[in-house]
Amino acid sequence: MRRTYVTRLRRPGPLRRGMVAAAACAAVLVATTGAPVQATTPPGGDHQRVLDAMRLITNDVSTGHGSDQIPGMIVRTEVDGVQWTGSVDNHAAPATRQVDAKFRAASNTKMFTAVVIMQLVHEQKLKLTDDVYSILGPILNANGRQGCRLFGPCFAPSTDPAKQITVQNLLNMSSGVADYLSDLSFQANAAVTFPNTSYPNPADLVAEGAVNGPQFAPGKGMEYSNTNYALLGLIIAAKTNMSWEDALTERVINRIGLTNTTLPRNGDPVLPAPHDAHWTNFLKQRIGGVWLGRPAGDQNVTYTYGTGALVSTTGDLLKFMKALLTTETLLPSTFRDRMIAEASFNTNPAGIKVPELGCARTDRWQECIPNPALSNVQSPNDATAPTNWYADPSWKIGIAEYGLGITKRTLTCGDGSKQVLYGHNGGLPGSKTYTYSNADATHMISWNQNGDWEMWELYNQYGVLAAEFCPAA
Repeated sequence: MRRTYVTRLRRPGPLRRGMVAAAACAAVLVATTGAPVQATTPPGGDHQRVLDAMRLITNDVSTGHGSDQIPGMIVRTEVDGVQWTGSVDNHAAPATRQVDAKFRAASNTKMFTAVVIMQLVHEQKLKLTDDVYSILGPILNANGRQGCRLFGPCFAPSTDPAKQITVQNLLNMSSGVADYLSDLSFQANAAVTFPNTSYPNPADLVAEGAVNGPQFAPGKGMEYSNTNYALLGLIIAAKTNMSWEDALTERVINRIGLTNTTLPRNGDPVLPAPHDAHWTNFLKQRIGGVWLGRPAGDQNVTYTYGTGALVSTTGDLLKFMKALLTTETLLPSTFRDRMIAEASFNTNPAGIKVPELGCARTDRWQECIPNPALSNVQSPNDATAPTNWYADPSWKIGIAEYGLGITKRTLTCGDGSKQVLYGHNGGLPGSKTYTYSNADATHMISWNQNGDWEMWELYNQYGVLAAEFCPAA
C-alpha cells in the first residue's frame, strides 16, 4: 500500500532573515493537516488534489496503462505567504520522502546562472549582444571536427552581427549549438562511467556539443541545449575572475540567504544531508518483484557545469523565486522583466501549427501540450499520448515559451481561464525538480521526485500544476 504524508502549514519569515528550517511535524495520514495559521485555499481546491496528481506518478497499480511508479515525491506550495508541504511514496520504495530533504535541482540551476549573467549586464561588464568568440575565443572549434557538421557548415567568428552567436542566443537557446547530452560520444562515456562521469574541464563539454557543428544560424531556431549554459558558466568565470561556482554562491546563494543550497566542488559526489535515496533507470523500477533502479544520490556532476549542478530544497527554490520576482536584491526590476519578456514562441520558420490549439511549435521544442482527455489532438511526435490516468479535465492546454534562462508556461484550465507561470524544470539521473510561480510570487509550487523514468513527464507536470493553480473541473 502506498503511503501519503502531509505536514503542517507554516508561514515563512521575512526574506532577509531566511526561512526557518523547521523539522517536519509528526506525519499523519492524508485526511488531516494541522494548521497553525489559516491557509489560503488554492484556486484549484485543497491540497488533496495536488497529492492525488502526485499519486498518479507514484502509484503501484495494475491497469491497462499502469503508472510511472516513481518511488516518492515531495512538494511545497506557498499561497499569500503561507506554506504547505506534503509527500507521497510508492510502497515498493525503501524509504519515505522527507519534505525538507536536499536534492539535485538539475536545470533549475539555469535560472541562477542567468541571474548572474544579467547582473553582469547591469554592471556593464557584459552585453547581451557580445559575441561568444570575443569573450572565449575559438572554443567552439576546439574539437575533432573543428566545430563542423559532417558535410555541413562550421562554427566560425564573424564580423556580421547577424551571424554572431551572442550571449542572448545562449540564454534563450537560439545559438544553434547542439546539446552535448545528445552527443553519442558523451552518452557512451556516461553509460560506462556513471556515477563517476567526470568532466573537470567544462571546455570538454562544449566540445562534445560543438563537434556536431551549427544546427541552425544564430537566432533562426530554438533548441534546448545544455551546451549554451556551459558556455555561460565559462563567461561568468571570465568576467568575474572567479569560478562559476563561487560566482553563483556569492552573487545569488549567499546574497539571499539560501542556507540549504550549495554547488559541489572538484567533482565531490556526495549529496549533502539530509537527503533521501534517489534511483535512476529510465525503465520501470520493477519487473515483477525485481527492483531495477540504480542508486543515484551520490554522483559526480561535473558534467552539469553551468547548467544543472545545484543542490537545494523546495523551500530554498521558492525563496529564490520570491527574491527574483518581487525584490531587487538579485536584479533591478528592469533586468528581471527582460528575462521574462524574452519568453516568446520559436522563430524557426519550419514551425508547424498544432490543429485546434492555435499555437505554433517546431520539431525542436514541444510548445503545445494538449490534454488527451479533452481533445483528439495529440502533440506531434507523441502519437501514443496517455488517455487514462492523466485524464484530469481541470486543464486543457499547456504552452511553454523560453526566455532568458526562465520558462514561461501558460496553462489553459478546464473552465477556459489561464494561469501564467514562471520557473524551470530540471532533471538528471535520479532526480526531477519543478519550480513555478505566478508573476508576483503570491502563489508558488516546487516539487521533486526521486526517480527519473516516467514516461509522460509533460502530462504529469501539467496535471500537478493544474491541481494547484486551476479550478477543479
